[in-house]
Amino acid sequence: MTTPQTMPARLARGLHALWTLLAYVMLLAPIAVLILASFDDGSFFRFPPQRLSLRWFEAATASREYRSALGISSLVALLAAAIAVVAGSLAAYVLVRHRPRGARIIEAVLLAPLVLPLIVWAIALMQIYSALSLTGTLTGLVLAHTVITLPYAVRIMHATFERIDPALEAAAVSLGARPFDVARRVVIPLALPGLLTSVAFSLLVSFNDVIVSALIAGGRWMTFPVRLYSQLRGQGVDPTTLAIGAGIIAIILVAAVIGELTMKWSRQV
Repeated sequence: MTTPQTMPARLARGLHALWTLLAYVMLLAPIAVLILASFDDGSFFRFPPQRLSLRWFEAATASREYRSALGISSLVALLAAAIAVVAGSLAAYVLVRHRPRGARIIEAVLLAPLVLPLIVWAIALMQIYSALSLTGTLTGLVLAHTVITLPYAVRIMHATFERIDPALEAAAVSLGARPFDVARRVVIPLALPGLLTSVAFSLLVSFNDVIVSALIAGGRWMTFPVRLYSQLRGQGVDPTTLAIGAGIIAIILVAAVIGELTMKWSRQV
């Protein structure tokens, strides 16, 4: 029998489910439209697709400009992620284990790119790199991407090291292990899920960046997202662009699902 007390609870659950469903629809509907439209055979954006084809996926893979931009983005993302994860892990370990003076201020500075708009960082970096002759160079682009990916590595590794019991490290030291052996045999294996999550987030943030890359890269080192953005501004929504976008979304979704199932990414941040 339904009591008056249970009706508000059921109504609240129903409204919560409805709002959750609407949120998912708003998030996923544009992605679904993009993916479905990319399989259309037409020479312009058309939804729903009238005739299914892989024509534009073949055109995307055959494009020399897109292949070059993809290679540059992959190289920059790998280098920036490697630097950011190593530096971020060391910084997070010092902040968690040694608690230096001004630890809160240091952490706030390291996480600042998460708070301030990217355009602010991009303009600041462009001014600095112009003075150092680093604009339009691979070195400048990698360093700029390291700046915007470092906060993710610091945040994730900070949470990771907080969950590792320091008594395990102390036990290894008491048994005669050297600092290098403690790091190699105790800390790194225990922190591996966090390290992999840091790498994944750093790669995604670097690979998807447009604002910083557009101001720092120059024409020679044009990254994949900047190439896509230039294409959209110049020719509008091109079917080739839709196919590339669908491919990127598919890769990201697969990586996110695998990461959540195997390493519980949502609990690392």
